[in-house]
Amino acid sequence: MNNPSFSLTQPDMLSIIRNGLPQTHSPLNIIIVGAGMAGLVSASLLKTAGHNVTILEAANRVGGRVYTLRSPFTHGHYLDAGAMRIPHTHELTLAYVTKFALPLHPFINSSPNDIISVNGIKTRRWIYQRDPDILRFPVAPHEKGRTFNELAGQAIKPVIDFIKLNPAKNWPMIVKKYDRFSMDQFLRFNPVGPSLSAAAIDMIKVMTGFEGFPELAFPEILRDFILFDPSTRFYEIAGGFDLLPQAFLPQLQENIYFQHKMTRIIQTGNQITISGVRTDTDELFQMTSDIAIITIPFTRLQFVQVDPYDLFSYQKWKAIRQLHYVSSSKIGVQFSQRFWEAQGIRSGQTVTDSPIRLSYFPNHGFDQPGGVVLVSYTWEDDDLPWLSMSKEEQVMQAVQHLADIHGEQVYNTFVTGVTHNWALQPHAAGAFALFKPLQETELTPYIGAPEGRIYFAGEHTSNEHHGWIQGAIESALRVAVEVGRK
Repeated sequence: MNNPSFSLTQPDMLSIIRNGLPQTHSPLNIIIVGAGMAGLVSASLLKTAGHNVTILEAANRVGGRVYTLRSPFTHGHYLDAGAMRIPHTHELTLAYVTKFALPLHPFINSSPNDIISVNGIKTRRWIYQRDPDILRFPVAPHEKGRTFNELAGQAIKPVIDFIKLNPAKNWPMIVKKYDRFSMDQFLRFNPVGPSLSAAAIDMIKVMTGFEGFPELAFPEILRDFILFDPSTRFYEIAGGFDLLPQAFLPQLQENIYFQHKMTRIIQTGNQITISGVRTDTDELFQMTSDIAIITIPFTRLQFVQVDPYDLFSYQKWKAIRQLHYVSSSKIGVQFSQRFWEAQGIRSGQTVTDSPIRLSYFPNHGFDQPGGVVLVSYTWEDDDLPWLSMSKEEQVMQAVQHLADIHGEQVYNTFVTGVTHNWALQPHAAGAFALFKPLQETELTPYIGAPEGRIYFAGEHTSNEHHGWIQGAIESALRVAVEVGRK
């Protein structure tokens, strides 16, 4: 298990980002598996501190799930297939954005003019806010006239109020007490406040996009409910999120071995040997180090041979097998004209109960012809039907459903489209980790715990920021300090 006395405060982590780690007097040879954000941050810090780092990356690029699609788009348009927004509260991520002088734009999650198309009704968000019953959800009589935000807010208010009293002390208490609940169960059988009707819960799920994963753990989903509070400001990296991982290349390019896929970990005495195969030539390789840092998702790690088997504890193997990863897809379409602006939408989203679920209109590229719309963003059960289709059919279906809402201009201005299904990506096998009920309680102490000379980082090892760059950076800072103390 992790040493409970070992912890880094937010000021500690910001100081490390800005000033680095203390210089080492005993340089270690360190292999880092994975060139996503966790791998890059840990490598950067440890190299600057004087250690010898080698990064093994199975793909031919850096970034992992920070991935920007630029093809087949034209005129400089792009789609962020992975990370696409940064909350203003994610100070670690913003510290690296500042460190590399990357430009930011506001990311607009929603606007009053958003179109909502649900239950056969098409309306605007501002109209829905005034008359929530317009969507015809058969809520209980005492729930009528209330928006999904109001209903959800009332249900979870006692929990949030308790957390605010002392977040550091009270969050663990909330996890311990309510980790057995899914979000759906908590709203339906509320142990601290008013329970909601099935229809009210349906409205919350449709309007927030979590209809595809209501069975996931209440504390996990609660974190995002709190994060997406209207007071939270979100940003995007102007020009694409891949600019962030690429900013590490001037320092780390010479240390990265691309298209090197790990297949085996061996510990002999005080040495760790990583062996694998080059994905471009099928040649075998083998490298030895004092320390290994594993940042790849557990969905991929379970296919790596570990020798001896008990190099990892029983609890670590359990976490590797059981930690839940979310399936997610994005479908982006380039249009020759920004038809949505003629419909009163500068940026924001469309919400629908059709298969595309959530669409996002860009808050950039205003000086370019047309633009790329994230036509469909789906997770879990909402994502699975898309995986049965070819890439071409996914784009065709997404365009058709968008046209059902926004009209013939969708067809008339269509240029090209692309889809990215994270569950089908060979080096990811999922979009990000999210806990099922009881997993946070049972697995958290072991997910990021080192096993001898092997350390673990990645968003999945973060306690509070699954699915966010912040979680990857936080884990990298933790592991860099752990190794630095070796």
